[in-house]
Amino acid sequence: MTLKSAFLICNYLLAGLALACLVLSEIYSPLTGLIFFAGLILCLSLEQSERIPFKPTTRIFNSNWGFLLLPFLYFAFNLPLLELVAGFLVYLLFARFVIKAEFNDYLFGYLIAIVCLLIGAIFEQDLAFGMIFLAFNLVLSWCLIFYTLILEQTGSSSADFKNAGKNETPGSALLSWTTGLVILSFTMTAVIFISFPRLGLGFISLNTSSSPITGFSSIVTLGDVGKIKQNPAVVMRVEYTQNGKNYKPESRILWRGVVLDHFNGKTWTSTLDTEFETRNRPGKGLSLFKVSNPKEVVQQNVYLGSFDAPYLFTHGVPLFIDGNFIHVQMDKNFVFKTGESRAGPRKYTLISEIADPDISYSLDMPHSEPSLFPDRFLQLPSVNRKTHDLADRLTQNVHTDRDRAQNILRHFADFRYTLEMENDPDKTALDHFLFERKAGHCEYFASAMVILLRSVGVPARLVNGFVGVEWNEWGNYLIIRQQHAHSWVEAFISGKGWTVYDPTPPDPALVATSPLHPLAKSLDFLRMSWQRYIVRYSVHDQVQVVQFFRAGSRDLLQKFKGLGSLNWQTLVEGMQKFSPIILILIAIFFLTRKRRSFSPRQPLCVILYQDMLGQLKKSGLVKKSSWTAREFLESALPDDKRDPIRRITEFYEKHRFGNASIQPSEEKEIRGLIAGL
Repeated sequence: MTLKSAFLICNYLLAGLALACLVLSEIYSPLTGLIFFAGLILCLSLEQSERIPFKPTTRIFNSNWGFLLLPFLYFAFNLPLLELVAGFLVYLLFARFVIKAEFNDYLFGYLIAIVCLLIGAIFEQDLAFGMIFLAFNLVLSWCLIFYTLILEQTGSSSADFKNAGKNETPGSALLSWTTGLVILSFTMTAVIFISFPRLGLGFISLNTSSSPITGFSSIVTLGDVGKIKQNPAVVMRVEYTQNGKNYKPESRILWRGVVLDHFNGKTWTSTLDTEFETRNRPGKGLSLFKVSNPKEVVQQNVYLGSFDAPYLFTHGVPLFIDGNFIHVQMDKNFVFKTGESRAGPRKYTLISEIADPDISYSLDMPHSEPSLFPDRFLQLPSVNRKTHDLADRLTQNVHTDRDRAQNILRHFADFRYTLEMENDPDKTALDHFLFERKAGHCEYFASAMVILLRSVGVPARLVNGFVGVEWNEWGNYLIIRQQHAHSWVEAFISGKGWTVYDPTPPDPALVATSPLHPLAKSLDFLRMSWQRYIVRYSVHDQVQVVQFFRAGSRDLLQKFKGLGSLNWQTLVEGMQKFSPIILILIAIFFLTRKRRSFSPRQPLCVILYQDMLGQLKKSGLVKKSSWTAREFLESALPDDKRDPIRRITEFYEKHRFGNASIQPSEEKEIRGLIAGL
């Protein structure tokens, strides 16, 4: 195989792997992928026969003008951005095979292929993509090596590269050494990555500044949570899995953080002692609560951003916890802390029962301590008579705590949500909220409901945490931002336990928020992947890696088996559906036939001289690439061939550099000399 053929095959193989990434990402169906691959085979055969590429007759095909079409189509026709970008990449990929202005256009094709690979990396992380990724890097290495070898001979001009590499062979040693080095580098990287999980990041840790987030400490002033709700910074990202598969909870998601039990009219405080403190062994974890008859048990992988607080947020009843922390403690409000307060990203894993979003904990602890329960959760600040009368009026003629809580909850149905709070200096904040403004944000709603519940003898407490409303479908995980901070109520209902009540109406800012833009989703997913697979790769992940390859190999075999399920009816339906693509490929074929004359053609004297070199090569005479035609003539040539070679060389120099016209008799003579060699 000549260097030119090896170079072309590697280029088309790289393009095929790039298109495979788009098919694997399910942007295109497997049938569409087969059509694309057929188009690559067609273009390869055309380029091998030198019918393509041809030089464009207009600069439009040879410039960045084509990129202007992308935003025009997006804004004018409101087309899906991802499909539009993928389609444009496919167009550029095929266009660069058919049309080339210079040799460097091959590099542009490599760049397009890399972008397709990145799109595949966003959507797929299974074993099939890993194999494509390895093959892609290997083939790209070959392409760059062959590109450099040809470039040294010809330069980047379009007039020279078509015939370059026809008389050279890459050699098996070159291919074997490059293949071995690429595979060895990947193997060593994989061994190091899998075998040595990071216990500490040292100088390569993410250099992100962290600052305390108000509203998440043991002392919270009324209004603190409202201050952070205007900040869109990401606090954490959460992956949900069930039985090893991605899972999206259907019920409302409340991530419980700080629980506060004492209120003085302005400030909420947590006054409960630590229930237990123990040492965590990362990789082993701790068993926590037990739930009888669990219905919806999920695993939650939590990746915290820059968050300077020691709290471990929970969704549902935690059954098991593990993470990269040494100590863990829980107070009598079921609030978990790491016992450490360090900045920077952290990761921890929960296994939780989330079937009943209205139940915080069915346990009545600390019911066993009369001095603590229920008096601690019936504490009231200085409350005016008007507030007591409102609580009594709302709960009259009801006889259970559950009915009392429901009546008080319904009272807030006509209140409005707002982050703009202007309190009357002559009244307390809650009095102004309850009787005049009747508008506020979650802290005011939750605080007011706790006071009303306690006024009628229902134990209650305030919870500060986050509400989960933003789901990234690309990565199948939940995004929690500071603006998702939320306050709600937990009331103790006899026979049921600590029950969740959320009196706050929906936040218009969150309800009106449109889904993340596809580009924003992809960028956030890249950040998530960086934390998941680079920053927070742990010992526990090693086991998952082994399971990943074991399950991935089975899935890959199933995919290969599924290729045989195509029938003629499916094929015909696909041909009808993708007929525009087929028409484009047919147009490319006929376009190359009609425009063959536009392809740069070598001068006849150069063609004849190349024919002479090819004839001599058969008998073992090879011209070095560094020699000129005259130096080759002056080399050690056989006596019986020296005169014909001298005559052909003089003919070549005369017409190549003297621009003299070639007479038919001269051409006939030279062809005869070449045949006699």
